[in-house]
Amino acid sequence: MKSAKSVSLFVAALAWISLLGCAIIIGGQTIAPTNLPPSALPTQVVVLPSAQRTQALRLPSPQPTQPSLPPTPDTRTEVRIGIVYPISGRLENWGKEALPIIQMAEADINNTPEAVAAGKRFRFVVVSSETTAEGALAAVKDLVEKQGIQVIVGIPTSTELEGAIPHLTQYQVAAINSASTAPLPALSKPDTVFRIAPPELYVARTHAQFALNQGYRKAAVIYRTDDWGPRYADEFVAQFKAKGYPTALVPIPPTHPQVQDYAPQVTQLSAQVAKLGADEQTIVFMAVWEGEDLNILHHATQDATLSRVRWSSAVLYPSLRSGNFVDQVVLPDARDFALAHNVWGAESYLPMNEPLRRMRAAVQAQLGREPRLEHIYLYDAMQIAARAVLLAGTAKGNAVAAMIPSATQKYAPVTGIIRFDANGDRASGDLAFYGLFKEGSTWVYRYYAFYDSQTNQFRILSQPEKREAIFCPEC
Repeated sequence: MKSAKSVSLFVAALAWISLLGCAIIIGGQTIAPTNLPPSALPTQVVVLPSAQRTQALRLPSPQPTQPSLPPTPDTRTEVRIGIVYPISGRLENWGKEALPIIQMAEADINNTPEAVAAGKRFRFVVVSSETTAEGALAAVKDLVEKQGIQVIVGIPTSTELEGAIPHLTQYQVAAINSASTAPLPALSKPDTVFRIAPPELYVARTHAQFALNQGYRKAAVIYRTDDWGPRYADEFVAQFKAKGYPTALVPIPPTHPQVQDYAPQVTQLSAQVAKLGADEQTIVFMAVWEGEDLNILHHATQDATLSRVRWSSAVLYPSLRSGNFVDQVVLPDARDFALAHNVWGAESYLPMNEPLRRMRAAVQAQLGREPRLEHIYLYDAMQIAARAVLLAGTAKGNAVAAMIPSATQKYAPVTGIIRFDANGDRASGDLAFYGLFKEGSTWVYRYYAFYDSQTNQFRILSQPEKREAIFCPEC
């Protein structure tokens, strides 16, 4: 890493400290804010440094402050919990959106009657994963081996969690993953790691059940052959197979971000759909990435068989609204096809409750934009981890992990009721089905239907509603 880039990262970090009133530890040196209220106990943000970054560090001279009354001593016992999050690297901009939410969650937790009655004050130590498997592992090692922390939350992406999970399980760390991660075998087994966003396979399964609910009896799936696509596709078609309905699977080589032409695969898909019987009971489902979807839909527009059936997709990416993926794939006819064939995607649905409104407003005020909603799961993860520590009466990993399911029952999550399956993954969650909507010359996503996990009911809207959610597709 070049020194100039290191200085830039340090300056950016200082800007966030000034904004949030946090202490930051870089290269073993602590920079503490001078503008905190007396009772505040700042969150620590740790960026693991390279040697060049440490050498480039130049601390500012301390500035004089106004005299103030001595702070009221806090006699509560401090409990430290780690947060591993991508506040640097490829997802840096996304990760930094969480910093105001982390600050808010820490304050909310320390003001709970449970924490006050127990005489505990929680301090969350944030270490950057640098958006890589290696960075996540290094962050976990730093928290566990150097700082003695045995309770960790965050680790939001599949890459990060896959890199960190061997160390988490080896040291029996209580961990709560805060975003929906891929259905990788290493992540889907009983351990001390819990995942509180609805898992990918749960969404795939519910999406297929929605298609069945709407009267579709034949399903063809075109999917990318990576760690995610085959499992997602299999879960979708399994719901049709369980009913005795015919299915077909067509793989494509993953080429993201350099999207290739999928004309041969779309021709194969057309032949498979023709065998199923292309009619009003047939649905084609895509488990592909951004740009790949545009190319597939573009070829479907020119195919008489594929133009006769309903389409759906695991995710509707931002580029579908314009038909333009980073100027590599410019296919507005794909967008028109998606609108005409009711191509809907499915995503988690978070009702706009008061805590969620408060968090969105706080981030909007500090960043000038709304946060992506994956960070709301981090808020719940922090709350649950702290409450599990209180229930366990200790911050030891094994004991805390055993109390995490009970902690979810004694807390009203912002993201809705949380239940875990045998692997410690969230077993249910509300979903929204969304699709394209044209407003004059503007293309937007709107909600068309909802799934209520408590009643196991689907609700089709008579008129599309504004889509409140903003998620990060690449996360």
